[in-house]
Amino acid sequence: MQAIKHYTEVINGCISVQLPKDFTAKRVKLLIVPTDEENSLTDFQHFLLESPEMTEQEYQFITEKRQHFASWK
Repeated sequence: MQAIKHYTEVINGCISVQLPKDFTAKRVKLLIVPTDEENSLTDFQHFLLESPEMTEQEYQFITEKRQHFASWK
């Protein structure tokens, strides 16, 4: 399951979320929670929240490469 956490502003009672190109689900479940957290987050925390996440496939690829490099010792 691919989950997306996104903070956005409500404008005229509407929100808009841009989904990644690789997001292929045809139905989604939305959970909308009012938050004042955003006011207490630092710029770095915003950066981390908005950063892309590594897929399981990408993680596996990196793990395999690390093991390969470790075998050179």
